[in-house]
Amino acid sequence: MAKVKIFFLTEMMSCGEAEDLQTFTVNQLMPAGSMLVALEGEEKAVQAFDVKGTVDLVPGKFVELSSGKRSLLATEPGYPSLSRKRFGSGEKLFVDLEPLVLIGEDGWTVKMTLYPPLDGTMLPDIGEILALLAKKDVRWGVREKNIAACIAAVKSSGRPQKNQVIARGRLPVNGENARLRVDIVTGEQAGKELGDGRIDFHERRLFVGVDKGQLLATKVSATAGIPGVNIYGQEIPQIMGRDLTIKTGEDILFDTGTGEVRAAFAGVLSVVSDSCVRITDKHVISGDIDFHTGNIDSRAAVEIGGSVNPGFTVIGGGDVLIGGSVESAHVVSHGNVVIQGGITGKEALVEADGDVEVPVIGNGRISCQGGVTIAREAYYAEIKSLHDITFAGPTKVVGSTLFAGGSITVTDVDTETSPNSMLAVATVPERYSRYQKLLKDVMVAQTAVDNWLRRFGATIDSDNFDELQEELDEAKKSLNTYNLVPGAGERDKAGGVRYACRQKITVGGAIQAGAVIRIGNTEATLQKLYKEGVFALNSDTGQIEFHAKKRGPLGEIIEVI
Repeated sequence: MAKVKIFFLTEMMSCGEAEDLQTFTVNQLMPAGSMLVALEGEEKAVQAFDVKGTVDLVPGKFVELSSGKRSLLATEPGYPSLSRKRFGSGEKLFVDLEPLVLIGEDGWTVKMTLYPPLDGTMLPDIGEILALLAKKDVRWGVREKNIAACIAAVKSSGRPQKNQVIARGRLPVNGENARLRVDIVTGEQAGKELGDGRIDFHERRLFVGVDKGQLLATKVSATAGIPGVNIYGQEIPQIMGRDLTIKTGEDILFDTGTGEVRAAFAGVLSVVSDSCVRITDKHVISGDIDFHTGNIDSRAAVEIGGSVNPGFTVIGGGDVLIGGSVESAHVVSHGNVVIQGGITGKEALVEADGDVEVPVIGNGRISCQGGVTIAREAYYAEIKSLHDITFAGPTKVVGSTLFAGGSITVTDVDTETSPNSMLAVATVPERYSRYQKLLKDVMVAQTAVDNWLRRFGATIDSDNFDELQEELDEAKKSLNTYNLVPGAGERDKAGGVRYACRQKITVGGAIQAGAVIRIGNTEATLQKLYKEGVFALNSDTGQIEFHAKKRGPLGEIIEVI
């Protein structure tokens, strides 16, 4: 028989009335270094109980064993909790602690959690919180107003305030990469939208003729950006904007002094995003791409009057315009692609260095360095873009996967009976594949640890188990520090926050429950249907929020996903 002593109080509290009534457990706020649980001893406890058999004390987060291993101590000020589990002939006692203030691992934020005080105790005041932050060397970006508001909210409502940001560093502003300012109107928009949802692709001006020596673009220099400051007052360097190397060749002339890019000969202009211009000839095929024409591999811009039939390939050195459809075929463009019919078939793949525009895609794939515009619908499709994905007009997305380095604009997503779509913004598509591999590594490592524990139990010391646990910890670290946001390194998770917060998923109609949305490094599965609004990332909480277009009586309606 062992006697267990508890050194913190616990109370049940309620707040609100009628339907708004909430009941919750509140544990006593304990200072760092205080004893939480002990096996016997002379210390005076607030409660005690007996346990038959052996007792193992298991420290959780922010809790440690004493040197004699007979008690558990708080390593941070916070709210402890105790759980008991039968194990063999005795019990395991688990003690965790929810910290009063929590510093983010990246050193950018401090969050505070505050519960209503128990009888006979008091809430910490602003001075005590500031002293605690100073003790932790937090000296930059402290938000005293947030601290005061959190304390006031607990006093007035009687509700806990969890994970409130009370200090935040200033993220670095990365420099902008050098780019080309195009001096010829080429039609940046994805054609002209018609009233019935179709697009008039004549507005695109794909094949723009230029004369020899004509000014095409001017190079705009990269910017340096602004360094950031973390909560410790340390300067964090920004990522400098990258220079753009203008590759001169047979088609263009570049003046390093003025930054002007001119045509070396008369031809057809292709503009690839804001980083490349090309002058090519124009290759015209009046009908379909089939057994009569064979595959097309051209250094010129390509105009096809008909469709690209199943199994055939079209490669264009400049822009590619297809008057019909791409049917289980492969199209590659070193410029932009406009398809006036559609993309159909599981084997259909359209790749472009620039933009892709198409009325409809069913079962096919698009992968491009520019933006994607869909005029009507996407069914069971996969679309990867380093810029924006835009569904123009009243459109439908069903059972599709969309990856955008920028933002996504849609009307309706999925039906009640269809497979769920995934919409990801501020995400590098290739990095997401790597992220999935890291996620699988964690699952495999966790399974190995769980299997070992089921077979041998937690009380047996073993080098084999330590090795398995080490592999799991390493896999989790690799996963948790991986960054999917463009413009920052794969291990620079904080560097992409500012950019990710600017990217949105705009829904003009309805998006069904079950759809998965991702903004940068944050992912959520929708638990209900959402109508007309914007999904955005909150820079303070790191959570995805839905901002409804329709305003409520108190103003904007914001819901955390």
